[in-house]
Amino acid sequence: MRKFILGLLCGLVIASSSVAFASGSIKALLFPASFEINGSTVTPSSSVQALHVNGSTYVPLRFIAENLGATVGYDAELQRIIVKNRELNLKDPDYAGIRAGNLIVTPSGGNSIVTGQLIFAGVGNSKNKISATLSFYNDSNRKIGEVLIKGNQFGVEAQAFTAKGTGDFRAYTTAILHVDAVNDKPALKPVSFIYKNSKYNFTLQLPAYWEGRYKVESSVNAASDRESIHFVTNQGGIIFSILVWTEQEWKEQGAMTQEVAQIWKLGEQGNKVFTIILPGDVQYDPENEEQTAEYHKLVSYIDLIRTSFKLQE
Repeated sequence: MRKFILGLLCGLVIASSSVAFASGSIKALLFPASFEINGSTVTPSSSVQALHVNGSTYVPLRFIAENLGATVGYDAELQRIIVKNRELNLKDPDYAGIRAGNLIVTPSGGNSIVTGQLIFAGVGNSKNKISATLSFYNDSNRKIGEVLIKGNQFGVEAQAFTAKGTGDFRAYTTAILHVDAVNDKPALKPVSFIYKNSKYNFTLQLPAYWEGRYKVESSVNAASDRESIHFVTNQGGIIFSILVWTEQEWKEQGAMTQEVAQIWKLGEQGNKVFTIILPGDVQYDPENEEQTAEYHKLVSYIDLIRTSFKLQE
């Protein structure tokens, strides 16, 4: 029974017009039905049919979810159906208009299958050929996998994609989108420069856009003696900070801090734990459009910057 219903929800085709189960005395009947979703008539393929069971109607979950703008996946190991329908918030800061999201990662042997959606804003009704790379990182800031997105039907409506990558990266905490080419025209490769902290011997790759638009300041918490290295705008607004904890401090306070702040662990060396934290309040003048736009552009690179963190030997 469980396998049958699960198969139905995932959109498997049931060939017969009725199916009966002796165990539990359950009888299921297929019947023709039309579909109207959000005011629009949707014509399904011949494999999509409704099922009547004990007075209730069941329809394939994938068909309904995708017509509502969601993605659907099934993790066979966990026996879990996964549905995502959120804002597409993964962006390539160097290629405006293209966003991805609603990612579902499921295992396939020793590999991972990634299902998601991609949208290309501002292109009218045209369909576009896009290739892009999604890179996945774990909570230790280590890259654990990547997939290549390819398709020629991307436009202003969210388009589903499926891609395959090597390894199991279901435990990822960060995904980064990089657009490789649009309509066979290669995207510009991101240009960056290295920031090096000689005191703690770590480096970050900062995007070319940051050149001349930031400065570095540091402060020490009087109570904990913890140092914070602030990357700030020329107007003084904090973009992000690198916090240097002792191993014991992080063990005692890290989990609680992660519950109340946007903070990620970057790495550790000896007795030191390095984290990146975003400010909890507005760091720019909202009435100044130029300053606001510049601040948001600087912030758009945060994921790229934090995944570039390296401790030197």
